[in-house]
Amino acid sequence: MATLTWQDGVPFERSAHVDLATFQGPLALLVSLIEKRQLDILQVPLGDLAGAYLEAVAQLRGDQLPNLSSFVAVSAQLILIKSRALLPRPLAVADPEEDEGEDPEAELRARLLLYRRYRDAGDRLGQRLAADMVLVHREAAIAQAAGRAGVDAAATDRLDPALLRDALKMPLATTLPTPPPVGVMAREVTLEERASVIRRALRRAPAFVLQDLLRDVRDRVVVAVTFLAMLELVKQREMTVEQD
Repeated sequence: MATLTWQDGVPFERSAHVDLATFQGPLALLVSLIEKRQLDILQVPLGDLAGAYLEAVAQLRGDQLPNLSSFVAVSAQLILIKSRALLPRPLAVADPEEDEGEDPEAELRARLLLYRRYRDAGDRLGQRLAADMVLVHREAAIAQAAGRAGVDAAATDRLDPALLRDALKMPLATTLPTPPPVGVMAREVTLEERASVIRRALRRAPAFVLQDLLRDVRDRVVVAVTFLAMLELVKQREMTVEQD
């Protein structure tokens, strides 16, 4: 369960504080950011959540985040969505009808809707089972089936509602492969901090290559936050970007 609070008078992307006692994955965090802000999953521009999402990921401890790469994958998708909205589009190709491929925002939105559907169904089922509201209860049929299988129906244990709820959410756990464990940041990285790094680089030279700025960075979250900070500076017209 994710608990989020918001600071009054602070821009949305910089106002999220996340308290995660137990956490169920990168989509759960993104849905929580949307719901706590009372936004509509179908309408909210997902790229606008990139900053809040990255800062929330940076706050997580190792025991809360055993699979950092899955969170980084969603972060990268949010950054891609935001960059498409902020950066200038390339010149028109020869064939204006050429397919640019699947829309990353539509794909992520569909995953969020699917996650929420499984989560809500699991929660409803858990509440019903916890309240002993059995959906289908036919003792005779159960006994007959157990007899055919050679099982003593009276000796079978009652299912734990939590296990059923978790089973409904299991399909979401397979949306991303499980890579080897990776390290977690020892400190929080903010957009303001990485924006300051970019501004200092611009004061030293009128232009620089982003890869040079990130040459010694080994943490993927820092790379992601730096890229997002660059997009924010472009949006504020403090800098421009060119692609080789």
